[in-house]
Formats: sequence, structure tokens, C-alpha cells
Amino acid sequence: MKNKQEIINELKRLTALIEQTHTKLGDGTVEGLSHLESDVEVLCRHIIALPTLEAQSVQPMMADMITKLETLGIALQEFQTRLKGI
Repeated sequence: MKNKQEIINELKRLTALIEQTHTKLGDGTVEGLSHLESDVEVLCRHIIALPTLEAQSVQPMMADMITKLETLGIALQEFQTRLKGI
């Protein structure tokens, strides 16, 4: 089990990865994201294992990461649609 600080570090790493991937997608580059789903899944399991107050304290960071992930998902769908139109 990871402690709260390790989880915060992982949240920051994954959020930065999502942001970088979105930026590169805007430049027409698609990054391999095969590991992202499993990384997020593992992170969620670690957060669930935290004591309640600690889990609640990382919730805003988790919500931010999820919002950015959803935005990336929409951008990937739009990118794929544009490719189909070419």
C-alpha cells in the first residue's frame, strides 16, 4: 500500500502525462496510452485503501486528473474523426 505522499506524487505524474499527451495530440502526435488505464486503476485501489480522511484529502487532485482524462478522451475521439475524414 502506498502512503498519501506517494499517491499525491503518482497523481501529479499521471496528470502531467495526460496534459502532455493532450498537448502532443494538438500537434498531431498520438502517444501510446496502453499503460494509462492500468496506472489509473492501481492508483484508485491505493486511494481506496487510504484512511478515510487521507482519501478525502486527495479527492480534489483525483477529480482534476479525471476531468483532464475525460477532456483527453474527447480530444482523441475528435482526432480520430478528423483522421477518418482525410
